[in-house]
Amino acid sequence: MPRSQLTLTDQDWHHLQVLWEYLCVESRLPARADAIVIGGAGAMIDSAERAAELYHAGISSWIVVSGFANPYHGATETEATLLGRRLQRLAVPKSAILFEHQAANTGENITRSAQLLAGAAIQAEDIILIHKPYMTRRFLATAEAQWPHPRPRLYVTSQPTTVEAYYQLYEVTYGSAAMMLTLMLGDYERIKSYPDKGFSTPQPPSTSADTAWRALVARGFLPKAQ
Repeated sequence: MPRSQLTLTDQDWHHLQVLWEYLCVESRLPARADAIVIGGAGAMIDSAERAAELYHAGISSWIVVSGFANPYHGATETEATLLGRRLQRLAVPKSAILFEHQAANTGENITRSAQLLAGAAIQAEDIILIHKPYMTRRFLATAEAQWPHPRPRLYVTSQPTTVEAYYQLYEVTYGSAAMMLTLMLGDYERIKSYPDKGFSTPQPPSTSADTAWRALVARGFLPKAQ
């Protein structure tokens, strides 16, 4: 059944919530961090709101925004540009923002951001990672596997929200709320398969998340890449 013809049932929402709860990770953040790193997320710029909040709270003086002009979303500007613009509208000075415009995937968000910080002679002992809520588990796992040694202490966070609210945000941003669901399914696939490739660290298994993933795929929602 084509995705466009599917309507979420109460059971679909249940499975979506289960998957969301597994994918979303929130660390206990340190009082101070050397830098905040935001991974590019297409046209979704809510991560900048969380980063601005932490910046204004005095937790970090530096924010790295990372991401290329994503062809999957038909972008004409880099994700870093979009995030940086939003940060500046939230009163973060441009002098506090480091722009990384080349990263084409999550691993490059990590490795290129690490290189950028090193090149700017900014120490990296405590790093806060920010991404879309359902990307937090994989973003942290990717950093654990791919941040160059010596690896800093890593933390992850996102803008507080609910699965229902974020689903509607996709509708507003892209005109397709279902896009979020299929991207989440793809993200869960990568959490399972990427450790064997060395792209991320192994994550604790979840029978309930496996069941939810299989049920949503059986309904016709097909996993997609980010």
